[in-house]
Amino acid sequence: MSFKISVSENSKYIIGKVDGQLTREMAQQLTKEYVKLIKSTGIKRILNDVRDVPNEMGILNAYEYAYRDVQDLGLPRNIRAAIVADGDDVSHEFQETVANNAGYYVKVFYSFDQAVEWLLEDIH
Repeated sequence: MSFKISVSENSKYIIGKVDGQLTREMAQQLTKEYVKLIKSTGIKRILNDVRDVPNEMGILNAYEYAYRDVQDLGLPRNIRAAIVADGDDVSHEFQETVANNAGYYVKVFYSFDQAVEWLLEDIH
């Protein structure tokens, strides 16, 4: 269970690179770190790089994470988060659906560049 978090070179978004398996516990730890960085930098755009990392949460944990965990951990609702997955990995699409239904702006991409482009929309 490991991840690395950094701020993009242009300081416009946060990058979270996950290694290993994406479980609910991993997502909770990652979210705690995002919240700290959002509070210290004011940056509310997040790029979740989960290439080579399938979503292992399952349906119930995905719901609990989207509807309970992120709120309990203090993740602001006015974030924009991109999930970058491998082209053949559809395991993250359900997380996009439940996150959006829970009031968070999340979108899955299969291209790093397209994800960054989307994150930078409307930033002046």
